[in-house]
Amino acid sequence: MLEGETLARIQRAIGRHIAHARKALSAERLDDDAVHAARKDLKRARSGLRLLRPLDESAYRRENMRLRNAARRLSPVRDDKVLLARLAELIAEEKRPARRQLLMQARRDVRNARRRDWRALCSPDEIERIDQALAAAAKRVRKWRSPLQGPGYAAPQLAVQRLYRKGRKALKRSRQDPSDECLHEARKQAKHLAHALEILAGRTPPKKAAKLLAKADDLGDWLGDDHDLAVVESRCLSLPADADKPKRKIARRLEKRRAKLQDKALDAGRKLFRGKTRTTISYLVRNIQP
Repeated sequence: MLEGETLARIQRAIGRHIAHARKALSAERLDDDAVHAARKDLKRARSGLRLLRPLDESAYRRENMRLRNAARRLSPVRDDKVLLARLAELIAEEKRPARRQLLMQARRDVRNARRRDWRALCSPDEIERIDQALAAAAKRVRKWRSPLQGPGYAAPQLAVQRLYRKGRKALKRSRQDPSDECLHEARKQAKHLAHALEILAGRTPPKKAAKLLAKADDLGDWLGDDHDLAVVESRCLSLPADADKPKRKIARRLEKRRAKLQDKALDAGRKLFRGKTRTTISYLVRNIQP
């Protein structure tokens, strides 16, 4: 397949994900499922943009910012829902009254925040502003062109190499410093690499690529669960000081769970960012299917 055809297919994939997000948000009655679907499509669209980044760095930054800002407007209501689910699990497992009371107080706070966040999202002009931003981004991406020669002509190859390096570095940093920030960055980079490879592989990825994508999904899922527990821990620790002892107990319990999730994620990361993966990615990029 010619590079021009490959780049056009990437552009179509980005446009398709943006269109799916716009459709989800245009539902007569917006709900959690629609918001979740829109956010997933916007993440995939942003990963697709990274495949075109070598073509025009300033254009990439501009459109990536549009999509990122749109997704951020959707994040609060989705994050609230995830937090409530995590808190419900912890409350069901907790037997100590003081700790249950603390978790239930955190749940009340999240429920109040969720009501505020939904009101903000469903305000008269908010969805329209998001839709306009997404439409503008899709239109601009369609107009990107590939140069006849030079680095931009091999944009997908250069972009995937960059994504792989960034993911590997992020994982290395998270091993050295397993802070919330480093772990979250490792998860983001793994997701971007996986989504970009999904776009390149098409609907039926080769067996080796499918295994690679499964490893990336595992890494993302485990670090996603870890991030959720980190937010729950932060919420609980921010509650009134008179519940100091229960807070410490809950924090220790969450830290143990997080340690197990992090171990699983880092193990998956080692398998994802090893030499065989680099070989598989090179093969996949050289043999892009129509």
